[in-house]
Amino acid sequence: NPNLVTPSSSKNNKNDDTKTKTSKNDDDDGDSDYDSEFDDDDDDAALEAFRQKRLAELRKSQTKQAENKAKGHGEVRTITQDEFLSQCTSSEYVACHFFHKEFERCKIMDHHLKRIAPQHLTCKFVRIDAEKAPFFVVKLKIQTLPTLLVFKDGKTIERLVGFEDLADVTSKDPDDFPTSRLGY
Repeated sequence: NPNLVTPSSSKNNKNDDTKTKTSKNDDDDGDSDYDSEFDDDDDDAALEAFRQKRLAELRKSQTKQAENKAKGHGEVRTITQDEFLSQCTSSEYVACHFFHKEFERCKIMDHHLKRIAPQHLTCKFVRIDAEKAPFFVVKLKIQTLPTLLVFKDGKTIERLVGFEDLADVTSKDPDDFPTSRLGY
């Protein structure tokens, strides 16, 4: 009869229970040393402080990103000579492309700038028609088109004339370069 408990089966069950209880007690005793390390309220407070600090950083970053988008970051905008000073001083970083509407290389530069602008939200990307901005062409000594000037806090920190050093040395076409060369 399968429902009958024999002394030997009952004995085995007791041993199994004892073994189980012993092994549980062994685990509890072994873990108690480690449990005390994780019970510190100081650790919880430190983790919570770190969490709050990180959340504040993320909120600040998100706010800055929203402010930059409101200023026109993330896209390439065409500006006039009258807007030039206000646009180049309203953001920490500004990349300004001096172009001519008929020059093929200026169109190539526009293509690359339109691709990297959404990836670099800390920089405002603008373009200005060199024919319609003679004062700044002379003042900034623009002699070759396309010219890309990078401003930091309204001061020129980088100048790219034509496609200097952008084309791959193995490329036969100097106009063929990866966009990543611009987005350093």
